[in-house]
Amino acid sequence: MIVKVYLSCCGGDKVVDLVKEAVRLSGISAAIETVTDFKEVAKDGIMSTPAIKINDRIVASGRMPKLQDLVTLLSKAAEDK
Repeated sequence: MIVKVYLSCCGGDKVVDLVKEAVRLSGISAAIETVTDFKEVAKDGIMSTPAIKINDRIVASGRMPKLQDLVTLLSKAAEDK
């Protein structure tokens, strides 16, 4: 599973830490990638940051989801795979 975290400004560490903790709690093996290049962010269809994409699905944009919500999203994505 690939989890991409899209960032453009300050506060990015909190989002990355949240994603790492959610992956740990879910027990799922996932590669976490951080994308900060504006061209890549736009190319992937992200309109506002922070944003999180699990595999090829944007699950949050313009906000930080709650930890438990992110764990649930990761678990569902693992089931769908």
